[in-house]
Amino acid sequence: MEGGETSSKWVWVGLTLLAANGWAQYVLWFGEQGLVRWRRTESQLMLVKQEINRVSDRIHLLQGDILLVEREPTVLEEVARRDLGLVYPDEILFIFPRTGKERRSP
Repeated sequence: MEGGETSSKWVWVGLTLLAANGWAQYVLWFGEQGLVRWRRTESQLMLVKQEINRVSDRIHLLQGDILLVEREPTVLEEVARRDLGLVYPDEILFIFPRTGKERRSP
């Protein structure tokens, strides 16, 4: 009878180790800090880094524009006239309708 008890103990030990191994694999792949979540976070990080690079480039362009406006006041006047339609009190502004080609180009 003791031989049957020791073999059943080994069966339980084997099943326990198998269950522990299965749980460890699940946690490794799908847990809070698992490989699947790590890959997803890594891809999100790459997207954020790309967005940061785009925004940084835009900031550098705008800083250049700011320096240009600070050094050359006529640039500010030109932008205000072109984009905002500002005119001097004694000026008359003529607005002509755009053609189809002009509307499509930026």
